[in-house]
Amino acid sequence: MISWDLIKKHKLGIPLLWDITMVFVVLGNLALIIFDLSYLSLRPFYFHKFPEILELYDKPILGIETHRTTTAYTDLVDDLKYLTQLRDDSFRENQRKITREEIYKTLTSLKSQVSSEKFDSLYLTFESAIQIEDAQVRRKKVEDTLVQLNDFFNVLEETDEITTLGELSEKYAFINRLSVETNESKEILAIFQKMDKRMLEIVETNPFAMSGQTKFLNEIQTSIKTEYQTHKTKARDIKLRQELDPVLNRDRIPSTVVAFAWFWRDQNRSLEQKIDFFNSHFREYFALNYYRAIASDGSPVNNYLLLDAPFLFFFLAEFIISWLIAIRNKTYIAWFLYPIYHWYDVLGLIPVATFRFFRLVRVYKIYLMLQTNQFTRILGNDLISKTLRYYSNIIKEEISDIVTIQILTETQNEVKSGNSLDQLVNAIDQNRDELKKVAIKNIAKSAQNPNLQALIQNLVTEVSERVSANMKPISLLPKDMQANLTKQISLTIYSAVSQATVAMATDSSGKKSIENLIDYIIDEMILIAQDPDMVKLNTNITVALIENMKKSIGEKKWLKAEIGSS
Repeated sequence: MISWDLIKKHKLGIPLLWDITMVFVVLGNLALIIFDLSYLSLRPFYFHKFPEILELYDKPILGIETHRTTTAYTDLVDDLKYLTQLRDDSFRENQRKITREEIYKTLTSLKSQVSSEKFDSLYLTFESAIQIEDAQVRRKKVEDTLVQLNDFFNVLEETDEITTLGELSEKYAFINRLSVETNESKEILAIFQKMDKRMLEIVETNPFAMSGQTKFLNEIQTSIKTEYQTHKTKARDIKLRQELDPVLNRDRIPSTVVAFAWFWRDQNRSLEQKIDFFNSHFREYFALNYYRAIASDGSPVNNYLLLDAPFLFFFLAEFIISWLIAIRNKTYIAWFLYPIYHWYDVLGLIPVATFRFFRLVRVYKIYLMLQTNQFTRILGNDLISKTLRYYSNIIKEEISDIVTIQILTETQNEVKSGNSLDQLVNAIDQNRDELKKVAIKNIAKSAQNPNLQALIQNLVTEVSERVSANMKPISLLPKDMQANLTKQISLTIYSAVSQATVAMATDSSGKKSIENLIDYIIDEMILIAQDPDMVKLNTNITVALIENMKKSIGEKKWLKAEIGSS
């Protein structure tokens, strides 16, 4: 966290401004990377809560478009809804007027592109037709002219305007057909048959698979089959399949197609109720399906680099500046070593999605920078700092525990091989000469240590007094003289032994005796190390000791810690 109080007291120097800028740039880039990596999995959430994000990110960045197959089905549902709206005379007339105006705009645009006397004549005919006052005559004249216009453009190269003209002409004809009440049922049946074919295509091709959303198709199938199962009878099912057979031309019609065919033809619900049910139960699944464009290398389109380029150039500039500063300050013994020591930054600068992971290292670098900056309190006692420290300790403990336990396990395996005692004895044997020197040096030093002498003399005195108290009295000597004599004899013996020890440690023949004694002890240890019982005992004890150490290390100490106490 930034200490704003300190910043107010000091001038905003370049180092401080640079540190603050780096913090926000790195965190912003990290947030963008996380957003991109999680976008497809969170897309349904954005679809509901933030549909604007889909408009900004779907096609421009990831090449995502609505899937034609599933969209074609929902368009047919929209046609049904539009058909129900056209039942209203005022709405129908208004739609006819709007369609005529759109057609006229399209023709005007085509007039500037197409040079033809026939088209000019048809254009004038259409222009005069829309001026006719009588509604029925106008509709007939406009529709006839549109047929001639579409015939004319069929032989020309197709353009967006020509395609739009064909769609608007079909819409206008559709509105006119529905002006006759007896035509509505025919139009509805025609839409139903188109929906049957589209649903068969969806079931057979599974357009959800490419986007990894087959679960949505499974949800659709399960839901409609469950709905159909409550109303299904054998006779009804046979009748539906017979109706679908000439339309679909299939020997075996999938049950999902039959279920949807029943749903749209169900006489117990109005068309409006069916559309509302579809919108509330199925439309979302169809809308979430998408098609993702494929790049020239065969991988899905991903224009993330367009968003990442500013960060990439910023980090590249920062890397070059830091390199130049390192050269000026002679941080490394050679100028070319900087990229080697900062290899993770080099990899992070590669504009490939795989290497974006290495930019996470910058977060750790920012953390270290904030630790040392006088204007930050990253190691303070605020909740954020405690939380960071708490989880940092967890990570460090888990990693160190894994490594330590692995080392101890390898040690256990080595001990179980039975060579541990031999290795210990061999290590001692290889250092015989050093052991002899150290032993002789410390024997002489210990024997001449006044503090140790005083301690041993006190100990000898206490022992002699106890011995004297337990001895049978000597009739010729008083008791006090007997105790004093015992004490003097003990001290004299200790003094003699001490002097003899010092003499032995300094005399050549005495040193030789001590060395022989050490050789004897080491030889005995070698013999003991070859004893099977001793090897087994040593193995059991050592393995048990290491196992206890592993249990102690494996204990999750961070579970007992709290964020506030970190």
